[in-house]
Amino acid sequence: MDGTLLRPDSSLCDEGIERLNRLIDDGLLFTVATARNYDSAYPILRNLRLNIPVILFNGVYLTEFHTGKNLLSTNYLARDLVDELLSLILSRGFDPFIYAYGDKHQVYYRAIANAGARNYLNSLNGDGRLRPSADYRIDDSESVSGMLLIDEPAVLEPLYRELAGKYPSDLNMYFAEDIAMPGYYWLQIFHYGANKGSMVRTLAERLGIPLSQVVVFGDYLNDLEMFKIAGRAVAVANALPEVKEAAHEVIGGNHAYAVIEYLESRALEK
Repeated sequence: MDGTLLRPDSSLCDEGIERLNRLIDDGLLFTVATARNYDSAYPILRNLRLNIPVILFNGVYLTEFHTGKNLLSTNYLARDLVDELLSLILSRGFDPFIYAYGDKHQVYYRAIANAGARNYLNSLNGDGRLRPSADYRIDDSESVSGMLLIDEPAVLEPLYRELAGKYPSDLNMYFAEDIAMPGYYWLQIFHYGANKGSMVRTLAERLGIPLSQVVVFGDYLNDLEMFKIAGRAVAVANALPEVKEAAHEVIGGNHAYAVIEYLESRALEK
């Protein structure tokens, strides 16, 4: 969604919404697979007439878009693993954002140590999920869906390598530059089985659509699992090099609504 469908300012203008709705009304089965949670994705896309479920938080949730009902929630981090990870991460001097879900989504955080983390925190202001916590006390009724650390790459990379070496079969991690804050990197931590590709496969099965007929778009490392299974993988011009290399084709950038133009051109071909 961000960096692919949305413009660089994370918006979707009225014209873009109108063009997508026209395609959907004409029969296009269109949805989004995003790292965002419902509270963050819905306000941006609420005027889209999405009629199939959306994939949220990098594949942790399959959600009915206009009600917010989670149809499928899988692959949370085990609580004992969360405790172990948190102990290790804090001992290395980092303050992660922790995403949890009970009866609603929460984002726990402690200290904000750098401009990259501050920028991310500011982006969440007003969506109701933020929960400052001096000790990261998470209620037993809540499941932890992921963690996020933000820092300069030289500072964060040793931790990434340590976690990758210690938990090779437990964690799915993405370590790449922050699109919104160049010079800072994100280290995103999920359950090993939580990724967009797995949930795209599940959604395709629910809809009775062969993966060979699925077209996916992306720009970031968390899109690569989708690229591996879809019949057609399309990268936008502003995608990371690794994503472009894995794509079947590269189109224009997100600033010009290249995804919408691509879908419109495919519709005309039919």
